[in-house]
Amino acid sequence: MNTETADLRTAPLSTAAAGGTRAVLGTLIRREFWEHPALWRAPLIVAALLALSTIFSVTIGIDFNDTHLRALGDPERIIVLNMTQLVWAFLIYLVASVVTTFYALDCLYAERKDRSILFWKSLPVSDGQTVLSKFLVALVVVPLGVFALALVSHLLALIIWKLRVASGGVPDVVRWDTIAWVRGELVILLCLLLSSLWYAPLAAAALLLSAWVKRNPLVWATLPLLFVPIFEYIVFRTGYVWSFIRYRTGGIWHTLFTRDGHSVMNENVRMLSDLNWTAAFTSVNLWLGVLAAAGLLYAAARVRRYRDDT
Repeated sequence: MNTETADLRTAPLSTAAAGGTRAVLGTLIRREFWEHPALWRAPLIVAALLALSTIFSVTIGIDFNDTHLRALGDPERIIVLNMTQLVWAFLIYLVASVVTTFYALDCLYAERKDRSILFWKSLPVSDGQTVLSKFLVALVVVPLGVFALALVSHLLALIIWKLRVASGGVPDVVRWDTIAWVRGELVILLCLLLSSLWYAPLAAAALLLSAWVKRNPLVWATLPLLFVPIFEYIVFRTGYVWSFIRYRTGGIWHTLFTRDGHSVMNENVRMLSDLNWTAAFTSVNLWLGVLAAAGLLYAAARVRRYRDDT
């Protein structure tokens, strides 16, 4: 561990420990962004590129001289506003989710690998607080950062687009509507919240794996997902494991996009306000997953307590 970095963090953590659990968690969360800058750099770079890409909109392959584009009415232009909001947030979140996946699999393993765990254990910080801080970074702080970046990036892109419209370079295919924009941001925030709740057990399982394995946590995470379903099918001719993996990966989105037994995406959905939010947030499997995540986090903290490779 870098001695200078360690010295910089010893005092804040010691002071925070005297101030209570909230202060300790705040300092530990800052520590994660110090040690893993990709958590904020990757989403920030994507958000900046998305905003700047508006300058070079011709590269997306749309013919802006198309008469259909120039004849869009106000309702269609508001839909474009909302859809670009969702695309912005989705692309940034996609990159952030990849980064946080690798982070969750590596963070507890890395501190044992470089022996920095001995330094952190010397501070008045519990294993539970350490594990919880990493979980909050992956499932709360990063998604909120994605929300903020998508909001700012999208607004910047709209400003650039309107400047190009004023110069006559592109048609005015986007109409600003404050109510529709706020509704779109609310939908994005709800989707991020739903995503964090649904994938909480996966993040907690990744932290447990990171605390337990002695090497190559990524291999330990991926190989069972590949070979166990194959083994089950070859031996038992069933596909229960694969079905479970598929459901735990995207099952909540099927619930969200289904109403009365059929997909609402086949209809004229009004800014996603017709999605089945009630069924999604009251899903038994969603909250069972949250309970499972709590158990996995407890197990990760217990494993970290004794797994320092000394």
